[in-house]
Amino acid sequence: MSVTVSVIMPLHRTARHAGRALGSVLATRIPDGVTVELIVVDDATTGGSAVLEPLLRDAPFPARVLRHDAPRGPSAARNTGLAAATGDYVWFVGGDDWVDPGLLAALASAAPDADIVVAGTVPVTEDGVTGPPLPRRATGAVWTGPQAVEEFLYRRIRAGVTNKLIRRGLLDGLSFPLGPRHEDVAVMAWLLLRARTVAYVAGPAYFHLRRPVAGFDPRVAGRAAAVDEALFVLSGAGSPAARLHFRLRAGALAVAGAAARSSVGELSVAAWEAVGAARRDLRPRDAWTALRHRQPALAAGVLLIRLAPALYVRLYRAARAADRHRDDRLGRPWRGAAAAVPAAVQAAVPAAVSVPSEPAAELVGADRA
Repeated sequence: MSVTVSVIMPLHRTARHAGRALGSVLATRIPDGVTVELIVVDDATTGGSAVLEPLLRDAPFPARVLRHDAPRGPSAARNTGLAAATGDYVWFVGGDDWVDPGLLAALASAAPDADIVVAGTVPVTEDGVTGPPLPRRATGAVWTGPQAVEEFLYRRIRAGVTNKLIRRGLLDGLSFPLGPRHEDVAVMAWLLLRARTVAYVAGPAYFHLRRPVAGFDPRVAGRAAAVDEALFVLSGAGSPAARLHFRLRAGALAVAGAAARSSVGELSVAAWEAVGAARRDLRPRDAWTALRHRQPALAAGVLLIRLAPALYVRLYRAARAADRHRDDRLGRPWRGAAAAVPAAVQAAVPAAVSVPSEPAAELVGADRA
């Protein structure tokens, strides 16, 4: 069975990482029966034309660049690319991420029998340190639509669209909302609700790059609203325990955790305001409900934020420090393993493609979700 794939790569703000991102896509191995088109959406980036034209001149498959005259944001760039896509499936690749050369073949092998194919994602920080793969599964899996919704609510399927091959028909009538930072959350809820079968491939990885936290970003507070919207989309879907887990862990607790991570000393006014908003989002009965659903960690987080938010921040930071110490002591294979990844990606790029030389710290990027 033949499969056509539209790879959509939005470039937003700057094209400085486009060499690595595009290089990894152009070096992708295309299996028999798979046809690829590449659509790059230049959202009025700085230096976009100078980077894109030499990279795409000898592309091994059809490639085109669509340009916005003025910056319109990542959601608008995705919508532009989606409107131009012609493939049976679409694959969104972040403009500062990179992909393993064998990833598309692994995704396409499961595509004929699945509406969505999920790849393992490896998060990478700017100092070249990787985190554990997400989702944390050692073997492949196939879910029905309702089972995939449950996995999503338990946050074992990421809300981001970039590590997924998606049947284009699932996106009919959908668009990424303009403005909010967490635009993927409700869109993924719609896609999983529409999907009949979702597959996970445990093979080659998608590398998602995260920029360092530089103070508290007030847009993080919008995460709770995005979670509420996703739960509204999924009204009646998912078990009560899973819906509670998603509302608390992906919403209020995630916002409070982001505030706690935003500085090593006292939190900024904006960060404390976000903790206060998270506290107001939590209901007094949430702790009891979490215990009833056998989720004691959620119950403890709810109680701490409700009763002693400052203590929650201190304990959260202590727990993260303990996790890092434990990983270093045990020699976790993913800690510090990313230093060779940029070199491996550049080595896979055809010689005809000119990839800008950048320091290792520049080869890792943003946590946009």
